[in-house]
Amino acid sequence: MRRLRLVIADNDPAALELAVTDLTLEGHEVVATATDGDAAVAACRATNPDVVVIDHRMPPGPAGLDVAARLRVEAPEVGVVLYTNYQDRAVVEGAAAVGATYVPKGSLRHLRRAVLEAAGEGPTRPG
Repeated sequence: MRRLRLVIADNDPAALELAVTDLTLEGHEVVATATDGDAAVAACRATNPDVVVIDHRMPPGPAGLDVAARLRVEAPEVGVVLYTNYQDRAVVEGAAAVGATYVPKGSLRHLRRAVLEAAGEGPTRPG
């Protein structure tokens, strides 16, 4: 497994810290963090990560789905993982529509796998 460069965005400080710690311990480099969608986009522009892990709802700025859609246009080579507590059909379908990998919060194992898959490594998750 190669070491991936990550941007992680979440407005919940505890969730952000947990994701950063876990993915760093997995051997990845967290090159930037953000607490809102606009800062996540700016961090991606500044650092050129392999993968962005982003929460869906981060008021007051744009939602994670909006950020994912923007990144698909601005940086289509960057993998996007939507890691969120919002487990409704619209969010899941929205993630698929913009080419992001949807992962419900609560399983760091699934997050780790999704990060690898978003970077084009590892097996594809069954639908």
